Amino acid sequence: MLPFACALVLWPVTLGLVSTMVAEPGSVGPGLFGLVLLGPLTAVFTGWAWSEIPRAAPVAADIRATAHGPALVLPVPRPSSTGSLVAIAFGVAVLGAGLWQFIASLDADWSMGAALLFLMSLPALVALLLGFGTYRPRKTLGNVGIELTPQHISIDYGNGPTSVAWQDVSAVGARSRREAFRFGSGTNVISLVTGDAGTGYRTIDIVHTDLETDPTRVYHLFVFSVRNPGSRAELGTELGLDRFRRAGYVGEHPTPATL
Repeated sequence: MLPFACALVLWPVTLGLVSTMVAEPGSVGPGLFGLVLLGPLTAVFTGWAWSEIPRAAPVAADIRATAHGPALVLPVPRPSSTGSLVAIAFGVAVLGAGLWQFIASLDADWSMGAALLFLMSLPALVALLLGFGTYRPRKTLGNVGIELTPQHISIDYGNGPTSVAWQDVSAVGARSRREAFRFGSGTNVISLVTGDAGTGYRTIDIVHTDLETDPTRVYHLFVFSVRNPGSRAELGTELGLDRFRRAGYVGEHPTPATL
């Protein structure tokens, strides 16, 4: 409820600033300064509130030819540059507004316009640096996803794959972790545990929001495949795809792995 409450408080104030700027042309300078401070904060809380709304998860999977053979592919969101482009556009808009205010003040008290330009240029430069620093070209849909073959698991969100052999996965868990920088609800993840007590354990987390298919179904897919090594031969076939779509992961007895 925290992001919803903050957004409901900030939106009337933000819209009030815009209304005042339209009704009173002399208040454009202070109004722009107020928008620079409140606008990003309002957008952050609105986006946070929107991300917390529960949504029905789709059931999506496909079969893809990979270097390791046919694989069952679980879709993930395509890498997006929207946030970077929004940050760049925001920086350009704020910097342009500051320059316009400075030029408009040359006939009167230019020192006030210069001070306002300096104050507005600081968040504008931060936004521009953030936008250009995080921009990445989008990869095609065929290059991302979680690929499951009878031997390997490959996870690629667009920044390069993380691969692990099925035989190295010792356990599968589901938990909610707390991010050090995040308030509110925890982050739900599926954890693949590799290694042992001798070599040390390693955890590969698959965040629910990094999936474009039902995360509960994905969890049971991993549990079923770890407990039933013989069933991994289905991965990359129509049989494995049909099992995922109908969630056929209960009532099965463990089978030995086939060599």
